[in-house]
Amino acid sequence: MRELTVTASRRLLAGGLIWLSLLQVFVVNYAIVLPRASNRSLVHEIISALGITRCKVIDGIRFCSPWHEAADSAWIAGGACLAVGALLNAAILAPDRLRNMGFGALTLSGVGLLASGMNPYNLRPAAHLLSAGTCFIAGGVGVLLLGIAFRQADRPFWGTSGIVCGVTSLVFTALTALKPDVGIQGLFERTAAWPSIVWVIGTGAAIVRLAWRASRKAGR
Repeated sequence: MRELTVTASRRLLAGGLIWLSLLQVFVVNYAIVLPRASNRSLVHEIISALGITRCKVIDGIRFCSPWHEAADSAWIAGGACLAVGALLNAAILAPDRLRNMGFGALTLSGVGLLASGMNPYNLRPAAHLLSAGTCFIAGGVGVLLLGIAFRQADRPFWGTSGIVCGVTSLVFTALTALKPDVGIQGLFERTAAWPSIVWVIGTGAAIVRLAWRASRKAGR
């Protein structure tokens, strides 16, 4: 782990808070949007259905999401925060290829999340699926690479948890692409998406704590 300057600690404090704000995606989708949707099951309700602008039958199941604007807005804001946070939080590690690839992949994942919110599934399905796929795959790759980088930087918990979360996301992304039974597709999608985003949020909180301590120490 590199020594933090005052400038770097302030940058990381901002980046950590931005990543921590990704909690809003869960709050909006699962405390506001899902309870008002026609299908409230985390197992059956595919993630994309929360943002559809009109009621639609998807693989034989009818979905309606009256608060779809909130879901799409949460994804757009969340994607921007994921990408910007990745650019700022790169200062936590010394520059090398692994760090750059990891944070670069998370930046790309953020762009994919933003684009999926701007392209609701029922209006532009091809663009939505491409964007969501980019978000899932790049997110898993980014978390996996940063997990390896943090282990090399003697941060075993950040490292091991990143590797586990990244591998889990990538495995379930592949399984989701194989079109599991429609009754459990929502479960597969969430098992693909949640580990990486939870790791990013947790890492954001850890970076805030580390940057705050470094900033106070440097100000003495």
